[in-house]
Formats: sequence, structure tokens, C-alpha cells
Amino acid sequence: MKSRILRYWTYFRRGHGTYLVFLLSFANFMVIQYRLLIEYIPFLEALFSSLTAFAVTFFLVYVPMATIIGWLDYKRFAVPVELTVMARANPWIQDLIRALMLMCDEKYDDAKKILQKWIEK
Repeated sequence: MKSRILRYWTYFRRGHGTYLVFLLSFANFMVIQYRLLIEYIPFLEALFSSLTAFAVTFFLVYVPMATIIGWLDYKRFAVPVELTVMARANPWIQDLIRALMLMCDEKYDDAKKILQKWIEK
């Protein structure tokens, strides 16, 4: 029962934090930008006569731009460095790497001893 509740709690946090709050904050950001930027600058107000026109334009520009920035971050900027740092700090990955190196040297029993602590009993 405890395991099921914790699993549902994890699913809730993932759905809430990753998807629902993201959508709400995206919509909130668009409305705030429209209200503070478009409504107070006559040129922009004439260009975007309604929130719908602004939202469509914003979506068509913002989503591709954010996607390109995200791709660059994953491929060339922070993510590769973060993953390397996280891998070096993760004891499970460290043990796995040690075991793989021992297996390459055909020291299977030593590798098995290192990995044994990660097996549920």
C-alpha cells in the first residue's frame, strides 16, 4: 500500500510539475506580456489587435526559438557537462563503471562483488 501511494505521488508530481504547471505558466506569461507590452505600445497594439492574434504569433515564434535553444543546450552547452558531473557523483554509476572495467580485465568475481550490493534481496 505504501509503495502504491508513493508511486501515485510520484506520478502526480510529474504530471503537475512537468505538464500542467508548465502549460499554466506559459499561458500566464503570454497574458502578462500582452497586457504589459502590447496594450501600452500603440504600434504593437495595432499589429496585434487581440490576445488571440498575439498568442498565435507568440506561439509560432517562441516555440521554435525555445526548441532550438533547448537543442543547443542538450548538444553543446550545459547538459553534457551536467551529466558528466552527475555521473561522477552517482555511486551506482561509479560501481557500474568499476565493474565494467573489471569485466574487461576478466575479473568477473570482483565485478560481481561490487554489483551485489545493488541487488534487492
